[in-house]
Amino acid sequence: MEDPERTKQLTLSPTGSMRAASTARVIRLPLRTDVATATGKSRATANHGASKRRSALWYALYLPQLEALPRPQQQQYLNKLAALAQEVSSTVSFHPQALIFEIRSSLKYFGGIDVIHRRLGQLVAAQLAEWALSDHFLYAVSPTVTGSLLLARSGHNALVYQKDNLRSALGRLSTEVLQLNREQNRRLYNMGVRHLRDIWRLPPAGLRRRFGSDFLNQLNQALGKVPEPTRNYLPPPAFLTCYDLPYELENLDRLLPVADEIFAQLCDFLRRRDLGTSQLLFSLQHEKRGCTEISIGLRQPSRSRKHLMLLLETHFSNLSIPAPVTAVKLEVTQFDAFVGYSNPLQTSEKWGQSKNSFDSGENQQRSGRKFYSDPIFPPNSRGNLNQLIEQLQARLGEHHVKSINSVAEHCPEYASQQADYLEFDTPGKKREAVATQVALHPRPFWLLEQPLQLRIRRGRLYHRKAITIVSGPERIETHWWSGTDVRRDYYVAREQNGSRLWIYRERGADKRWFLHGFFA
Repeated sequence: MEDPERTKQLTLSPTGSMRAASTARVIRLPLRTDVATATGKSRATANHGASKRRSALWYALYLPQLEALPRPQQQQYLNKLAALAQEVSSTVSFHPQALIFEIRSSLKYFGGIDVIHRRLGQLVAAQLAEWALSDHFLYAVSPTVTGSLLLARSGHNALVYQKDNLRSALGRLSTEVLQLNREQNRRLYNMGVRHLRDIWRLPPAGLRRRFGSDFLNQLNQALGKVPEPTRNYLPPPAFLTCYDLPYELENLDRLLPVADEIFAQLCDFLRRRDLGTSQLLFSLQHEKRGCTEISIGLRQPSRSRKHLMLLLETHFSNLSIPAPVTAVKLEVTQFDAFVGYSNPLQTSEKWGQSKNSFDSGENQQRSGRKFYSDPIFPPNSRGNLNQLIEQLQARLGEHHVKSINSVAEHCPEYASQQADYLEFDTPGKKREAVATQVALHPRPFWLLEQPLQLRIRRGRLYHRKAITIVSGPERIETHWWSGTDVRRDYYVAREQNGSRLWIYRERGADKRWFLHGFFA
């Protein structure tokens, strides 16, 4: 392969297979007079031409077989291919059914464009075969993103190294590579325009008036006359760090300084990317033993070093290790978008004067209140509840903290269910719980396992004190197929000490009164 800086244009075989690269031949295109006679110009002009030759070089990979797939699946496949393409380029741009890579900076490292071409072909062909898609694809190289894309759509598989040759290379292409709408294609056809070179002869003002600014911008971007915005691929974040201890440790408290340093690295990583995390895996390595894994789950994404250390200390307090620790490892298994909160505006009164001010940590410490330095969990917010639940789960276990959910069931014993707190508090579960219809009548939070029979003295009901009925009755009967015949009239009552009770009277012959639950 000749030096790209001296080669004017290289055209490969029209086939999309990578095996055609070995049959490439050099075609020299006529240069413009002002470029061909650059040797007779001043040194400044020659330096300017050299800087132009060192501009970016874009490799377009066009996959027409993706057109039949749904849009979300297309994006998923392109993301996968973009991750593979990072082996040859650090800049990957997304386009409809195409990926475009910057390869000028990689030519010397890989030893030429042929090596990049073959490596990309192997990676893409293997991935397409895994998806059961045709391994045929189109490609092209030029100094502009749009120019490479248009050349790849044409199927010519052309390699244009210099921007001065773009006009002649693109002029031979059909207008179909622009992928215009039906009305624009009809107008071009009626004007007798079949190739891009026919458009070069038309006045720009008339093109903008008839086809709009986007049409003209696309042509100018292909020729390198205007800047080209790109939507680059960003790989998903990943954080995994290990630390080998200089000696074995049996006391977990002596691991806290090491863990604190690792969490400091993690929080710095998250801040640089404006992220938070809700799931971490902290592993303790042992000699000739399996590792001890500690799963740290957060109900609200966080990047607070102090909060993560507090949860790890809680896990350590209940952990027994099978052998001394030789190394520690931290891996983030779930990244989340960071959401910050501002401290509330407090109203304080001092020496008879009332003023509004932001309650600082110093004032909170002086007043005896707990001070939260993390902006994710400010005082008087739901973050305090999240912290409490996370500490309870770390101390008791994830499946030992339960939540109570209402069920659309008229029988009191089946009108509520228990679920893991973490499972219930997911957004989907919340929406489901809100949408579930429950009984319109009041239901107590606390039901007795066995109803307690009430006493009657002088015509009044008694529990510990005298009971007064507030509302009711609400008749509840069991299903006929349940096998038990239960018919009750429920009432809301109030005891003399202020307690609100849920009582019922049997509909049978005895007509006894029972206490079934307490209202909060």
